[in-house]
Amino acid sequence: MALPDSIKALGEQIDEGGEVAPAPELFEAYDVFAAELAQIFTQPWLAVDHASRLVADGDYVRADVGARSVVVVRESEDKIHALRNTCLHAGYRVCEAEAGNAEHLYCVYHGWSYALDGLLTDPLLRPQMTDRSRFRLPRYPLRIDRGLILVDLSQVAPEAPPAGPIELGALPDLGGRAVARRQSYKTTANWKRMRQFLWEQPGLVFGDGCDAVIELGPLSFVALRTGDAALLRLNPRFPAQCEIEVVELPSAGSAGIGDADPLGDALRDGNDAIAAAPLDRGFCEWYWRLMAPAA
Repeated sequence: MALPDSIKALGEQIDEGGEVAPAPELFEAYDVFAAELAQIFTQPWLAVDHASRLVADGDYVRADVGARSVVVVRESEDKIHALRNTCLHAGYRVCEAEAGNAEHLYCVYHGWSYALDGLLTDPLLRPQMTDRSRFRLPRYPLRIDRGLILVDLSQVAPEAPPAGPIELGALPDLGGRAVARRQSYKTTANWKRMRQFLWEQPGLVFGDGCDAVIELGPLSFVALRTGDAALLRLNPRFPAQCEIEVVELPSAGSAGIGDADPLGDALRDGNDAIAAAPLDRGFCEWYWRLMAPAA
């Protein structure tokens, strides 16, 4: 995939060691966003949510990254699948809800139904398709580790590719914890500026700093503070829109942050400043390292 000129120009500035001054197109152009989807957004691993979303057979949760969508569904205790959320017939989604419980996945466009493992079971209006064993929603590598649902969007196949390693460092086991709060924020900032802002101040999820941060791929991290934990995930929707998902996981006996919403306050008060903030050289070098292989 050829890189847009605005990305190439940024790379040249970095390689020459001079001033880094991204062109406006780096934040506004859809061809830039498409290149980022291919080179950055699909890098492993994405922390989708907490494992408590999948406690019963049929439980599912949907996660979106740009135009891509994945549905993680529990068929049984030992069979959990990360499926591409796209019908094999016309490309419509088979799961529109953010989360829930279902006996099957269903595309409302032409009525095709799929079992929880992605196997096509009922291609409505196509009775001649008697052998349906060849038709299955593609799967991504999946891990349930230390209480987190982790998906690798860089690989997809009819049978899930083997899950590669992931470095979780000092992350405690969060599996037995209850979710105290799950919050979604919509912003009008480009994802690059929002990532720079949040990765520089991960303690905003608690309001008063944190002790450690475990980064999980390019779009998610877990912040830790005196035993409490919070998962933060970016969802770049469009060049000028980025959503933020936060899952608060306090330790046993902790009140967490209660009714406070320090991150929401910071986003509301500073959205315009974040949306206009320049990218620092450290971020640009990180960004170019991920984009350069396509150059």
